[in-house]
Amino acid sequence: MNIGGGFMGETIRFGVSMDKDLVELLDKLTKESNHDNRSETIRALVRKEIIEKESENNNREVIGIVTILYNNKTSLPRVSISPFPSLNIKANLQFHVDKEICSKILVVMGKGDEIRTWAQKLFSSPHIIGNLTFVATDELYGELIK
Repeated sequence: MNIGGGFMGETIRFGVSMDKDLVELLDKLTKESNHDNRSETIRALVRKEIIEKESENNNREVIGIVTILYNNKTSLPRVSISPFPSLNIKANLQFHVDKEICSKILVVMGKGDEIRTWAQKLFSSPHIIGNLTFVATDELYGELIK
């Protein structure tokens, strides 16, 4: 029975003991995150930790977002994906933030270590600000379509 209506299958209830101050911080985070309750916040934190840990696993597929900010006079480096056989660019969005600053957002899938290495090559150029965020593992992604 799926009581919680979540993506992860059967909901299991269990008790968690926490220091009162930590519970107050959890409640504050729940409110700030617009989660309906503590359980939603804890689930989000667990997923985030799983994604972070699994992105370090060389055999796990992950989905990530690569974000780059740069001056429109800066030439972006051409970093080939061919040395990274698992890497697949799913989306490429480029736009002007203002008159001189551009942003590029790439949605990528592949093995975490390959994505991280490829993204670091992009970020290593001068006058580029970059960020890599892992969004889901293949397992979490697969749970969305069940």
